Amino acid sequence: MFAVDRRWRLVAVVTAGLLAVAALAWLLWPEPAPPPRERQYRAFTACMLTDDRGLAGPEAAASWQGMQRASSATSIKIQHLAVVGKQTPENAEGFFNTLGVQRCRMVVAVGAAPVAALVAGHKRFPDAQYLVVGVSPDPAVPAVSGESAEDLAAGVERQVASAAADR
Repeated sequence: MFAVDRRWRLVAVVTAGLLAVAALAWLLWPEPAPPPRERQYRAFTACMLTDDRGLAGPEAAASWQGMQRASSATSIKIQHLAVVGKQTPENAEGFFNTLGVQRCRMVVAVGAAPVAALVAGHKRFPDAQYLVVGVSPDPAVPAVSGESAEDLAAGVERQVASAAADR
């Protein structure tokens, strides 16, 4: 009887130990890693050239919102560059050329000097597409405008998304 009682105690102790180890393992098990947050972009970058107000100007802010929505919908990269210094077409051309050599596939110009620079220099980078916010002084360069900020954002979004789809 003593041997049977001892066997049951041994089984009980071993079972309790295994349960304790299992519970400890369950409590200490690491959380699964969160899914990666990186975004896979297509090989297309749309760039905005603005005057010295950058994205603070109303037209630039609305246009940037449209570019962001197009980026989300099409997985393209977007970036912006403000013309620093004198707001002349000649000064803005250097900033426009920067976007051209960075291989921006589409350039959106907002503001008088950036628009003039884009119109003057768009033939130097024939692989890119161009868009002027407001009125284009050159019929070869498309323009978008809107009565409200939302209309302008929607117009820019359509144009940028269309350009991305063409490539």
